[in-house]
Amino acid sequence: MLPEWDRVRSLPQRHPWHRFTVDRHLVEAAAAAAELTRDVDRPDLLLVGALLHDIGKGWSGDHSVVGEVIAAEMAARMGFSPPDVAVLAALVRHHLLLPATAIRRDIDDPATIERVAATIGGDPGLLQLLHALAQADGAATSTSAWSPWKAHLVAALVARVHAHLVAAPAPGPVLEPTEPQVTASTPGVPGSGGTVTVGVQNVADGQQVTFGAPDRPGLFSRCAGVLALNQLDVRAASISVADGRATSIFAVRPRFGRAPVPEILADGLRAALEGTLPLAERLRQREVDYRQDGARSAAPRVSWHDAEVADAASTIVEVRAGDRAGLLYQLTTALADEGLDVTSARIETLGADALDSFYVCDPGGTGMDAERRRRVEVALTAAARGVAPDLAAEGKADTPG
Repeated sequence: MLPEWDRVRSLPQRHPWHRFTVDRHLVEAAAAAAELTRDVDRPDLLLVGALLHDIGKGWSGDHSVVGEVIAAEMAARMGFSPPDVAVLAALVRHHLLLPATAIRRDIDDPATIERVAATIGGDPGLLQLLHALAQADGAATSTSAWSPWKAHLVAALVARVHAHLVAAPAPGPVLEPTEPQVTASTPGVPGSGGTVTVGVQNVADGQQVTFGAPDRPGLFSRCAGVLALNQLDVRAASISVADGRATSIFAVRPRFGRAPVPEILADGLRAALEGTLPLAERLRQREVDYRQDGARSAAPRVSWHDAEVADAASTIVEVRAGDRAGLLYQLTTALADEGLDVTSARIETLGADALDSFYVCDPGGTGMDAERRRRVEVALTAAARGVAPDLAAEGKADTPG
């Protein structure tokens, strides 16, 4: 009945997140989709789309692109009408659109919403089906692939895109400031009274930490370093500045189940700003102690995504590198040293690798010509490897410890 199925029969997956071979994963996805049929207007398209969404993995090339053609041929042979065939093909082609966008992009950026809306052709019905398919696909993969946090982000993205399509008011920001619970005095730090505030609240399957502090270069990286020292993995972040004070919001997940303590975080950031807490040294020692696998992974890769930002003065720089202790601190320190401000970040961990996306702008207005981008790439590569920038440019690695 489905001769194309032979290509995926017992086919191993290439990603550590997957629990099942490709054929079993497709059946599991269809079973998970059966639990969501009352959430969509076309349950038949959802079930068949779930059954075929990874059918392209049996061929060479991007499985979403290849699978679109294969699924269209299969759907036509099954007797679906041409409009339904087009929807099924679109489901296969774009089945990763919502989760990839939600995790790697700022979903409060209008450019992100407009790009998703354009990709699906402004079709609310397709958006509805893609949301259900994303849930079924994630459930059939593993809890690492479909955590409560990712489900929360995808649902928030869908709500924003739907509001855009029907011209309804957009929901509030995903990361909203938490009321401060602790204030630490920082007499050695000038500006805005020299105080640090910290607020913590529970969100999804983690916490949201809000730092308030006098604005200064490198503040974002210091906040990230303090979180890393406290075994808190950052998943998303944003920063805003008003009247000389910066508000940095981080969505975090405790690595070992210990919830963040506001007093400890406030004292840590105060010490980091005063220079009495050697963040780089402490994180370097932690990396040696834990012997993480980041140094043994593939070479870091840096890419730019100018067209995906609404603000013409900003851009997105992505870094794919081996995950290790303090990686976010080191990357954001490198960006600050190059004179760039981070306004938002999205952090994704893929097994032993990290994919960090930073929304950056140049407060000095110098611009981002090719030469400056090259310098930034060298600095980020060096930070990801834990080597000096000149060694990174020469391709030499230095394994910590």
